[in-house]
Amino acid sequence: MNMKRYLIALGTILLFACSQSSNISGTTEMENTMAQGDSSSSELVSSSDEASSSSEKVLSSSSSVMSSSGESSSSSGINIPPPMGCKPPVITHTATFGVVDAFIQKRVAALELLGLDNEAAKDSATEELYRELGLDSLFRDRPHITDDQLEYTLYYLYKRSEYANELSPEIVEDFADGTLEPENFCVLDTTFNALDNMPFQYLDLGCVYGSEVVNSLAILRNVWRKCHDMPYCDENVGDTIITVGKEHLVCESSSWITLEMQGKEKNGEICTENGARIPGNICFDGYWYRNSDAAFVSAEYFFNPDFEYGTFTDPRDGHVYKTTVYKEQTWLAQDIDYYDASDTLYVKQSKCAKVVGYGKFDEEKNAYCDGASRFYTFNVAKNVCPEGWRLPTKKDWDHIAEMGYNSAVTYFPKLYVDGTDEFGLSLRQNGGLETNGNYWDYPSYNLFWLENGAYTVNGDLFAYYSDDFSYFEEVEARDNGHYIAVRCIKK
Repeated sequence: MNMKRYLIALGTILLFACSQSSNISGTTEMENTMAQGDSSSSELVSSSDEASSSSEKVLSSSSSVMSSSGESSSSSGINIPPPMGCKPPVITHTATFGVVDAFIQKRVAALELLGLDNEAAKDSATEELYRELGLDSLFRDRPHITDDQLEYTLYYLYKRSEYANELSPEIVEDFADGTLEPENFCVLDTTFNALDNMPFQYLDLGCVYGSEVVNSLAILRNVWRKCHDMPYCDENVGDTIITVGKEHLVCESSSWITLEMQGKEKNGEICTENGARIPGNICFDGYWYRNSDAAFVSAEYFFNPDFEYGTFTDPRDGHVYKTTVYKEQTWLAQDIDYYDASDTLYVKQSKCAKVVGYGKFDEEKNAYCDGASRFYTFNVAKNVCPEGWRLPTKKDWDHIAEMGYNSAVTYFPKLYVDGTDEFGLSLRQNGGLETNGNYWDYPSYNLFWLENGAYTVNGDLFAYYSDDFSYFEEVEARDNGHYIAVRCIKK
């Protein structure tokens, strides 16, 4: 290479190097400028945190949003923290993820054009947002709802898509004038009852959580009621019942709740008359109960209205029982309810369903079961049938216990109040009580004592005897065995 070519090549290399150095230097100056801006933003965060101690809910700006791991927010301004896994939450009431700021960004810009400074514009836009979503009264009455609970909920409702870390552009644009159109914010196309499970779909609960679900659900419910033009639930609403679709809602304890949630409605039927029946359930004192949970309800509400029963009056206490003839034998069509307050065996080893539980035993309430089932240990049961009546034997029930599946499918429903009750036996599948008589055993099965100390276990399509299994035989004497109902047969 001659000297001339060498000098030209060297000059080209030096010129390129100087150009690159200038670009790198410029980038560094820009980053320094951004860092200075971040520093000033930090000062705003501090003042915002101080303001958050007041009763008014004011969220910090998206420029200062930090994730729980300390990383800065994404370019969209929203940074939902990664799942925390199985550990207690560390997020405090001041934690925000930029969701509200992203929601109100265009409204803030519009208010600034009208002369408001940034902080005043944000405060005003935030208040308008709460009003439009029906949350203003909720936050006033429930100040313990936290910022992160609100942001998680709004993000779940209004994110652009499952994978986009931003809000729907339509909802942001719609709020630019400080109002929201129902077609944009009413995205909860579901029943009120179905809202209950939604917080579990989006809250990062880990394996330890407290009020997050309840508070987030309160937000969802208020957005839902706003979309259905319902008033805020407070003392001014009274006993008003509002119907939305097939649901009936009432205001209870400052929260809307459906009659179904209260147990007063089932399958669209409101419980208004004692004894009203729908499949598997009975109406009593304004509430629906599953038949298997209604052992405390009088037998009179379970009889087959199309069956002609006989009657028997117990000479010991004057109690009148319904009877039926089944397989050429006369049976009581209801569980016997005899009690002798002067006999300590009856006092200590028989119980009405209404006194079952671990609370203080109420001997006065236990004296009469109001026509409902009474449960006895075998010590009492073997002598409880009135004179001229006896406990059933296996022979009386073998045709049921030995019945095959194909026959049971059509035959068993004829035995139960949950079926056709064709034979008038009116068997109730409300189980029995465990050996201490404090909680239920065998729910959804029908049980009654047999004279040899065993008892029947009757299901929907099968039946067996308790002494067919050895673990039922080993009952400690002090426990006196299970508490089981009694059906007597006339001798």
